[in-house]
Amino acid sequence: MADNSILCDWADKSKKMREYHDNEWGRPLHDETSLFGLFVLETFQAGLSWSLVLEKREAIRNALFSFNPEKIMGLSETDVISMLENPLIIRNRAKIKSAIQNAKAVIAIHERGQSFSEIAWSYQPKIHSMPSSIDEIPSQTEASRNMSIRLRNLGFTFAGPITCYSFMQGAGIVNDHLSECPIGIEISRLKH
Repeated sequence: MADNSILCDWADKSKKMREYHDNEWGRPLHDETSLFGLFVLETFQAGLSWSLVLEKREAIRNALFSFNPEKIMGLSETDVISMLENPLIIRNRAKIKSAIQNAKAVIAIHERGQSFSEIAWSYQPKIHSMPSSIDEIPSQTEASRNMSIRLRNLGFTFAGPITCYSFMQGAGIVNDHLSECPIGIEISRLKH
């Protein structure tokens, strides 16, 4: 799987992880539905591996109406029970209910004339250096702790500081590709 490029070593765990690393992780994401979808996936990942989420991502996307918050917030208890019987997704009642609650929170943000994207990107640090080793990558930061507080105040669940930081990494709010990773270097050039 590995080639001669220096890249984030976690990316070579599987073909899907490599594709995610090369094409999605850390690339600036501003689209409202895509950002919300990533946040939902990060909440499903809590306590599990990202590779498992990637394996089940399409089934989760299908079960949750392509992450359309208006449709998700309309899911009933009967729908939740049906989803818990679906072996293709991560079957966790609390996480499914969280997706519904978080969809409601996003809709409430929209009703106030704001966007989830604006809120998420307001936590982009002014200065963020790409790490030179995996040991330099934090699990949470002051910015992710502040994001977590704000999102929880807005009604989000499963929005702890570690989940928020992972979301920030995935959405490109921070670029935590290793400093010699060609993908990370490409992304850092796109921002300037």
